[in-house]
Amino acid sequence: MVDKKGLSSSFFPLADDFRSRDFPFYWVARLNAKYSADIDLLLKPHGLSTSKWRILMILHEHGRLSMSDISLHSVAKLSTVTKIVYRMQEAGLLKTELSPQDGRVTEVELTDVGAEKLTLARQVTSRLVEKAFADFDAPDIVYINQCLSKMFHNLNSI
Repeated sequence: MVDKKGLSSSFFPLADDFRSRDFPFYWVARLNAKYSADIDLLLKPHGLSTSKWRILMILHEHGRLSMSDISLHSVAKLSTVTKIVYRMQEAGLLKTELSPQDGRVTEVELTDVGAEKLTLARQVTSRLVEKAFADFDAPDIVYINQCLSKMFHNLNSI
């Protein structure tokens, strides 16, 4: 089947000639699973996981955030983020405080120990990231991000 633009529809799940290897979400899912598994293997000896590393990176980038904001940025359920944050707090990586503006909101920030752990995690994972992007130049990565962002916004507009 060919669409109006002359493109094969083998990427469209309802098409008769659909092939999973032509479906972008097939590759997104596989890529995310492979990346997460490899990152977890690298981080586990250091007491971290993909989820903990993601939270450290988010707080490093954004500074002090509410649990809800961390949940939003990490694409994880609030209950999951809350459990992970409190475990990380027990390990001395994060500190939590009630928001001065709204006592119902818990805000989270990195501790010095958390910042040191993040530095270590970035060093440990850097070779994997370099390997993943070995055949890409900066414009390729910008284009990939633009396409993925566009897909994300399309899905959010439904």
